[in-house]
This record gives sequence, structure tokens and C-alpha cells, in this order.
Amino acid sequence: MDPQVTNFDSTIRVTLNICEPLVWEPEPGKFVPGLAESWEISDDAKTYTFKLKQGVKFHDGTPFNAEAVKFTFDRVMDPATKAGQSHDQLGPYDHTEIVDDHTVKVVMKQGYAPLLTNLNGYLGIVSPTAVKKDPAAFARAPIGTGPFMFKEWVPKDHITLVKNPDYNWGSSFFKHTGPAYLDEVIFKIIPEGSVRTGALKSGEVQYADDIDPLEYEALKSDKQFVAIEKGQPGSGYVLLLNTTSTGPINDPQVRLAMEYAVDREGLNKSVFQGLNKVAFSPLMQPTFGYDASTQQLYQFDPEKAKQILNAAGWAEGSDGIREKGGQKLAINFPIISRPNDKAMAESIQASLRDVGIDFKITPLERAAYTEARKQNKYDAGFMWFSYGDPDVLRTIFHSANVDAFNRAKYQVPEVDKLLEDAAATTDAAKRKDLYAQVQQRVLKDVVVVPLVDTVTHNAKRAEVTGDYLDSLASYVWLYDVQIKK
Repeated sequence: MDPQVTNFDSTIRVTLNICEPLVWEPEPGKFVPGLAESWEISDDAKTYTFKLKQGVKFHDGTPFNAEAVKFTFDRVMDPATKAGQSHDQLGPYDHTEIVDDHTVKVVMKQGYAPLLTNLNGYLGIVSPTAVKKDPAAFARAPIGTGPFMFKEWVPKDHITLVKNPDYNWGSSFFKHTGPAYLDEVIFKIIPEGSVRTGALKSGEVQYADDIDPLEYEALKSDKQFVAIEKGQPGSGYVLLLNTTSTGPINDPQVRLAMEYAVDREGLNKSVFQGLNKVAFSPLMQPTFGYDASTQQLYQFDPEKAKQILNAAGWAEGSDGIREKGGQKLAINFPIISRPNDKAMAESIQASLRDVGIDFKITPLERAAYTEARKQNKYDAGFMWFSYGDPDVLRTIFHSANVDAFNRAKYQVPEVDKLLEDAAATTDAAKRKDLYAQVQQRVLKDVVVVPLVDTVTHNAKRAEVTGDYLDSLASYVWLYDVQIKK
């Protein structure tokens, strides 16, 4: 449960109540005070100066100050920490300067506009005293400044937090001051969506995240419950098409046909009960910089897909699968063997079969899938990223990431420059324009087929009030929560 070491969102859902960040992001691109009461950013997005709140104490009684911020960030960069997701969140971090006890200057190696978005739970500030004393003990019982303190963790069953009675430095975003309303919060660990939803209905739990889609409409129409729905920012489920493959996917006309052939609405209905939204761009709609004009580029049109393939010389064979020069129009699609991935893949397979493309699905265990990807033995790959800033496009389309998340192996110097320029400026209008150009370009180069934008579906019992789902539609803020009988 060390926020800087974990890679799991489920961990952060607990620890952000214990180890607070410098800023909170209630909506994409909107920032409010956390442990920092104010901040200034240099025009080149290289230097961030934070004024810290005074009178704040960690749960172990030690003072929160500039030293604690520097310690937390430097710890992420220390190889000995074996940092997880937090390492990526800090981006091109260089160092932190202590200006005075309550002012820090965070310096980046290059302009990095997404930093505020990234100062979330993974970069929650930790007690230097507790970490230095015993890092292993800290990882089992974290100590921060938050409205709740760690009490107990029973693996695979539950985690209990209790109210911090001294807490009086909550964000101005919240509706009250002083300690949290709840005396205790128990996080139950229930892997199955249907079982989670059943626990909510029986009253065993009062709030459930990621509920069973089949139960959503029933919960929505029952006055005992409140259904919570919020679109996510970032990159939704997309299909990245490997431009370096030697197979038919290498033909831009095949990729173009796929843009028109995939029935995204059908996929949304069959896999997600229609609860997500059809995607048109590699950016999800709530994300800053989303270009609405992408909605005009490709609509579901199987007849147009057939015309494109006919014109490109891919003729229909006796089995309905097209071929050209003795080569079958087959696409190699290894996937991680998971129910959702398989269901999405089969929906795409059916759409492509209708226009004469053989979409060959190979479900693999994670290790075998990773190996196939490393050896470039794939034609297409799923990608999904919940992320508060459009810089997510750099993660999946910059040439520096061809061995990481750029599964299209897309390498275009002009696009690299657009992405770099957008990350290095704080000018919102300029960023928006640059990201619009990137979205248009990757769609016109047919390296990505957008599938669905994801929408979070949580539910609670009606007596629960004051909960807030953050900008990522991932983390529930509990400080204002009350149970009104």
C-alpha cells in the first residue's frame, strides 16, 4: 500500500485518503488546493513553484513541510524505491528546490504541462520519518496527512481506515472543514462485479464501484440506490494497427477499410450493454483538447469498406475471405485472455468478416502475449488509458514509445514535434490546436480505430451523500461523505 511503489488504481483508491497530493483535480483541467494552497508555473512549463499549507501534521505527529515534498519526489526517482506508476507520473523530473519551509520549486528537465494532472494519489506526500524508519512497515501501514488514518489490512478481504481527529486543512473545494464526518471506512475487496452489486443491494456495503452492467438499469430505477455515471478522460478502447507488419495490415487501404467496417455501436451494445459511448478519436470526449470534428471522419459503412478493398485489388475468395496476389486478407490479433478483451475482439471479428477480412484472434496468457508483442508478431493491439491530460497521445503515438505503448509502431517526425511542443507549453489555446492536429493526422494515417469511450458506473445506497468522483472518474473522495438515515 505504498503509493509510490504500487501500480494499482485499486490501491490508490484507499491511499489517497491517507497520503494527500499537492493538488486535487475534480474535473479534467481544473485544479484546486490540496497540500499546496497555491502554485505558479513558468511559461515554458519547466518550473512549478508551490506554496504549502502551514500547520499540517502527518499521522505520526511529525510536521508536513517542504522537506517532505522533496523527500517524496526524490524517493520516486531513487532506483532503490522501485517506484511503480508514480515514476511515470513525475515525467522528466529533475529536482526539487526548498525555497523555504513552506515553499518548493519543482524543476523539470524539459517543459512538462501535464505535471499538475499527474500530482494525484500516486504522488501523495508520505511521512519521511515513517519511511526512513521502516520502508517495509510503511508499505503495510502508510502514514500521510489525510482525513483518514490506516488501521488494519486483512489481505484479500478488507482494509479499514479511521478518522484523523486533528484534520483541519481540507481543500477549499470541499463543503466542510475540520475532521471527516465518518468515524471509520472499510474497503471490502470483492473482485466479481455481480457479487459487488449484490453486496450493495443487500446492504452489506453502501458504495460499490464498477458495478455489474446488467444490473445498472434496475439500480437506476430503484429509489433505494443512486447510480453514478461519469465519462473518463484519456484514450478509450482503441485498436492500434501495426504499421511495421509485413502482412496485409501494412496496406493503408486495408486499414482504411477497417475504419468503416467496425461496428462500434454494435460492440458497445454487445460487450458493454450500451453503457459506454462510441469513440471517434483516440482522445475520449471529456479530455481537454478533444477535437469534435473527428466525429465526421469515419462512420460505420460496410459497403464503403468493401468498395475500398475492391479498388485496392483485394478480391473476395470462394470462402468469403479476400485475397490478393495469393495472399489472404488475414490479420493476426493476439490478445490477453480476459473476458472483455475476448468479447471486444469477437465483435470486431464479426464486423470484419462481413467485408471479407479474416481477423484471427489468439487468446494468450499475459507472459506469452508480452513475448509476441516484443517479437513484433502481431498486426493489431488493444489500448486503453485513463489519463487527465491529452499528453496521453504522446504515450501511444510518439516514436520514442515504439517499444512501449505505441503498438502501431507509428514513427512520424512531424507528429513527434507536435506532441513535444504541446507538452512544453502552458498556453491552453495553443495546446488545443496542436492536439487537434495530432488527432486528425493519426486518424488520416489510419493507424488507430477508435472503439468506445469508457464511462464509469458506480452505485451507492441513497442515504450516502457528499461523495465525489474525481476527474478520472476513478477515485471516490470520501472527506465530505455522510450517512443520512
